[in-house]
Amino acid sequence: MSFFKSMPPDPEEETSERPSEAAPVSITAAAGARSEGYATYEMEERPRGQSWRRARRAGWELVQTLALAALIFFAVRALAQNFRVEGSSMEPGLHDGQYLLVNKAVYFKINLETLSRYIPFIEPGDHPQRFLFRAPKRGDVIVFRFPGDPSRDFIKRVIGVPGDTVEIKDGAVYVNDVQLNEPYINPAKYNMDRKVVPSGSYFVLGDNRSNSFDSHVWDFLPEENIIGQAMVTYWPLSDFGGVGNRSLDLGFIRLPLP
Repeated sequence: MSFFKSMPPDPEEETSERPSEAAPVSITAAAGARSEGYATYEMEERPRGQSWRRARRAGWELVQTLALAALIFFAVRALAQNFRVEGSSMEPGLHDGQYLLVNKAVYFKINLETLSRYIPFIEPGDHPQRFLFRAPKRGDVIVFRFPGDPSRDFIKRVIGVPGDTVEIKDGAVYVNDVQLNEPYINPAKYNMDRKVVPSGSYFVLGDNRSNSFDSHVWDFLPEENIIGQAMVTYWPLSDFGGVGNRSLDLGFIRLPLP
């Protein structure tokens, strides 16, 4: 019997040979696990990013809508406003509680001297302040800030424009020595000495002459206090129509009313 055969195998040698028998580590599986985790992370992040973009777009659209609404609101307020008649000074044509639409654009003024700084061919002339459409004229029913208290708005009819002479005899109104034909008023018997309407001012009276606080009491109306011309009465609906006439005079076009 051989001596070498009877000796037991060396444990260290056996151990050194075992690594070749160990199960291999699956690199592919590990890589697949990492890829699956990354894909899951991507799927979680993608809806979050899309939701944020949608929210940001919706917020921007909301801001644009609000800005446009504000622009339209202020543009409309610059051109027109509503007015509620208070009292009976404009009877019989206008009644207490009626709602009117006031055209503010018809009396817009521009300064040609300022405009000429940006547009060279415009000549301002001796009177650079000009009405864009037209000035208030006799017969216009206007809304204005009361000179004695600008926080209060009044409504009256224009009787005299700058340069006119106005006189009242026994309730009859004379402008430039011509008596006015006023079938729309409630007359009253009072007198007023002749007055000359100064530049930049107007003489106004209420149609209900016996119950009107107007120019025959507190004198002339400064032009800068005028808000606009009363154009349409829209409430109550039974009174819908033009104020003081049967048409809308916008300054550049006249529209008939029912």
